[in-house]
Amino acid sequence: MCSSDLLSVRAVTAWRTLKVGVFGYAMNDMGDIRVDENALLRALGPEISFVAPGDLWRGMAQVSADAVAELMAWEDERFEVDPRLSRTEREDHARMQLAIERILTDRGYGAYSTHFDAIGEDGRFSRLPLAAASSLMAKGYGYGAEGDALAATMVYAGHQLAGDGHFTEMYAMDFPSDSILMSHMGEGNYAVARRDEPVRLIKRSLGIGRLDDPPTFLFRIQPGPATLASLVSLGGERFRMVVSEGEILDSQKLPALEMPYGQFKPDTGVRQCMNDWLRAGGTHHMVMNLGRHAADWEVFCELAGIEFRLV
Repeated sequence: MCSSDLLSVRAVTAWRTLKVGVFGYAMNDMGDIRVDENALLRALGPEISFVAPGDLWRGMAQVSADAVAELMAWEDERFEVDPRLSRTEREDHARMQLAIERILTDRGYGAYSTHFDAIGEDGRFSRLPLAAASSLMAKGYGYGAEGDALAATMVYAGHQLAGDGHFTEMYAMDFPSDSILMSHMGEGNYAVARRDEPVRLIKRSLGIGRLDDPPTFLFRIQPGPATLASLVSLGGERFRMVVSEGEILDSQKLPALEMPYGQFKPDTGVRQCMNDWLRAGGTHHMVMNLGRHAADWEVFCELAGIEFRLV
């Protein structure tokens, strides 16, 4: 067995015992994130649990001022921090991040998801925990937005299989560059950021959730080879993984886009890739890893009992 296959074995073994915590509930009317939790557990192993937003609220109240100050000092040293961010905004973000991580640690969750409606509708929170998702992904946790537990399991698997799993979404097609704009509303693993630009912690307005401005990490993805992978629930205990290899382009800056982003050019071209992705049922949320890892994902699928589709 080669070292790559051994890594796949280890990744599948870790994935089969994964626990995912969903804060709130899965987003309504978003069909491609839905999964039968019991079928997933029976067929593949990952276990999904639902966490009351009130647990997060109570956890925030238990975070010490010293822990908040320590996290903010660490951010000051590592990132370019927007001077427009108030101390109140940063302290609130830090409390959310530390409270989420404590819940994950105490309950044995290796991955999680938060849904903006569940946080916004609760009535007790001031902002969404977007920056928390970026930092926790960089620490090795899986993450999926909007209650997407399947995507959270894939980001965790991406960490185990190839390192630095990055949650992202197919945001828009750019036909002139034959690429897809990859982004989400603010979450992204800054471990995949360009090495020639600082990662910024910015103040930005966000109408989603109808809350106050959420501190958000902003960066562009490192150019070079990359792989996308999504897990599709086909009903019952049948699952398919859809994978695409390509390149992150050294593309232009998009000043109006205040969230992590990059342009992915599939090897098969944007039209064929998108047509085949949709025919295979590929989801709009996925994990991205830098490098070419389709062969590793194929071995992962063989070991886990998942249908594999390269597009």
